[in-house]
Amino acid sequence: MEPWTTKTYRKEDKIYRGAFAYFRNESSYAEELFDVYKDKREQSYHYVSQAIVKVTTGEILSLHVEYIVNKDYIPQAVVIEKIMGKESTRETYEYISRKNNLLYKFINSKGDEHSEEISTAPKYHIATPTAASSMLFLRSKKFDANGKNSFNILMGFNQWEYKEAPKFKNIILERASLTAEKINIDGQNVQATQYKMFDETTDFKIAKDPQHIKIYLSQHGSIPYLVRSDDGTKIQIKYLNDLTEKE
Repeated sequence: MEPWTTKTYRKEDKIYRGAFAYFRNESSYAEELFDVYKDKREQSYHYVSQAIVKVTTGEILSLHVEYIVNKDYIPQAVVIEKIMGKESTRETYEYISRKNNLLYKFINSKGDEHSEEISTAPKYHIATPTAASSMLFLRSKKFDANGKNSFNILMGFNQWEYKEAPKFKNIILERASLTAEKINIDGQNVQATQYKMFDETTDFKIAKDPQHIKIYLSQHGSIPYLVRSDDGTKIQIKYLNDLTEKE
């Protein structure tokens, strides 16, 4: 991976590697490559992703995401870089334990800089534009397999210009079945656990099967095999290698 991360990663610390393909109505529009590292000394996990996205204007958007969680899967630092043509932005989130808050920084290619301190709940997740680290919050607290679970997600809305500080919103996650199921991805059968993700405003009393996102989660580092939404968007694993199996 390119040297944009907060540290230099060692090959011997890598525990997973993989790739995703992104589709919209069966047309491919993006690809993501990722590596996952385990720092045994700091007892942390580091998810490092790079994605190439073909936007509707025909331009190419490059995304870099570094996501660091502690042994309890609480975010400690997140870096998000976006590059398209001459435009670029870098967003960083750093957890300040003595204040129990996040320091958010935004800088773009024009030199505009903004920083905000954001108060956090004890357990939270930071949303990023890549898939490899998108479901890490599932490991951060005990999951009720028979009910609906609420998770606190910090979402940023800044693109090439700073508009506002990221804000927390809740998402609701429900396990579709108590046991893992076999799904076929490009001719290969894998075992996955299916979840349904709902918006916090969902009224379950009115809708029998309200709009949701389907997530098929692997047994490896909370990395999804498949994410599918009702609008025809699909994120599907191309390959996922567990490098710890060689040990």
